[in-house]
Formats: sequence, structure tokens, C-alpha cells
Amino acid sequence: MRRLAALAAMLLATAAAAQDVQSWNTLLLQGPVDGKLLLWAEVQPRFTSDAGRLGQFVARGALGVRLKHDIDLHAGYHYQHNNPAPGISSDEHRLWQQFMAPVVRRGNGHALITRWRLEERTFENADDLGWRLRMLWRLQLPLRGKGTAGPLLMSETFVALNSTDWGARAGFDQQRSFAGWLQPLSPRLNLEAGYMHQYVNRPGRNPGNHVINITLNRRLG
Repeated sequence: MRRLAALAAMLLATAAAAQDVQSWNTLLLQGPVDGKLLLWAEVQPRFTSDAGRLGQFVARGALGVRLKHDIDLHAGYHYQHNNPAPGISSDEHRLWQQFMAPVVRRGNGHALITRWRLEERTFENADDLGWRLRMLWRLQLPLRGKGTAGPLLMSETFVALNSTDWGARAGFDQQRSFAGWLQPLSPRLNLEAGYMHQYVNRPGRNPGNHVINITLNRRLG
């Protein structure tokens, strides 16, 4: 427990030390696989320290169901390896559930989509279970009709629902704001690329990380 507490303190100190330039690269496979049954499979290496080293690795998977009006429900598992500095590492395991639905969808392809995700977070060698709520809004604006390229804007707010022995503090946790471009590469494969600002609420000086965010999104069904 002391080792984990020391690790959490170092992680928080690293996060609060300075702003960082990072590169997050996501491969996402998602959509219907059999009628209303949905699959979500995702891997995401994150390069930190001025995008010079692999600071985090995320693997996420889930099954879901599609309801009426394109409402999607998922439940799954998330693994994350954190390595913020040489010799400092931790492994996190999460169960997660999410609700995703269009708020506005027009015939020209313009859409506002919301996604609400609940996470149950645990760290190896720690006792407490951390609950966190993530609320995402996604606005896509194809310029020449549905299925064409155009601007992509996203905003995601993170709220920790409780405090834990591994460092989580109840309340506002972080905010991610993204502005970029959605480029179809084929009828079911999109490239999403742009800039994301990550504001993290931590003790001391709160950092604002600058992230080059690139996603290959393969839709099923």
C-alpha cells in the first residue's frame, strides 16, 4: 500500500509539473455484428514527454445492443498501463458502461451525438474502487452531404464520484476539447485527426496538455 501511495504521489506530481505535448493514436472497431448486437474494440497507445515515449497504453472492449432511434448501450472492460517516467508504472482495470445516442441528426449528415460513460476503476495493489462519469458531445459537419469530409468538434467532461486511496478526488476531474477533421477513407472507414486540449484538475498547478489526436474508426454493419 505504501508503494502504491508513493506511486500515486509521483503520478500526480508528474501530471502537475508542466504542460506536455502528446500524441494519442487510436484504432477503433465498432458497430453491429449480428442484428442489434454491437461490438466495441479499441487500442490506443499514447506518446507523452513531448511525444517521445510511450507513456500510456489503453485496450478497451465491449458488447452492446442497439435500441430504437439509434440508441446504443455498451458494457465492457478497459485495461490501461501507465508509464509516466522510467521506472514508474501502474496497471489499471476498469469495468465500464455507456449510453450513446444522436441528439440532432439531419439529412445532410450534420449530427450532434452524446455519449455518457460510467467507469468503475481499480489499480493493482490498491483497495478502493473509483467511480467516474464521462460526458461527451460530438458535432460532425460534413461539407458535401452525408458520408463526406468536414469539421469534427468534441467536448468531454470527467467527474469523479468518490475519492480513493490511489489518488482520485471526488469532483471535477478533467476536460478534453477537440477540434479537427473527419475524412472518409472508404464507406466504413474514417480518419479523424486534429488537436485536443486536455485540462487536468490536480493538486498544484493544473496542466493543460496539448495532444495530437488521430483515430482510425472502422464501422461495422
